[in-house]
Amino acid sequence: PTQDTIIKTCLSHLGDIISDMKRQQQLPRKVAMELERIGIGIRTARTRRQMTQIELAARVGTTFHTISKMERGAPGTSIGLYMKALWVLGLLGHMAQVADPSHDAEGIVLEASRASKRVRTKQASNDF
Repeated sequence: PTQDTIIKTCLSHLGDIISDMKRQQQLPRKVAMELERIGIGIRTARTRRQMTQIELAARVGTTFHTISKMERGAPGTSIGLYMKALWVLGLLGHMAQVADPSHDAEGIVLEASRASKRVRTKQASNDF
């Protein structure tokens, strides 16, 4: 095979790999919509504070490109950066209810259901 053929084959395989990665990153609609909502919230909070993306990026410790992606709800951006941006904007306290076990009604019911089905051993009798 010629060098051109090898390069074309490699590029073809690379394209297949990228397509597979994109398919794997597809999110359920509700998740994508929530990320978008959070991104809009970050953008709104930033603009209300008259901050540029560059200023927010400097305070978060990232690039303005990443802030731009966050504001669009990009799923590939780390949750740590989303949380830090919320902290910089003074909105992190609102995250207290996220994944709070006391709000997990389904989990509480399931746990109670299992607890009531526990096997109890018979106590030994003292009658000899």
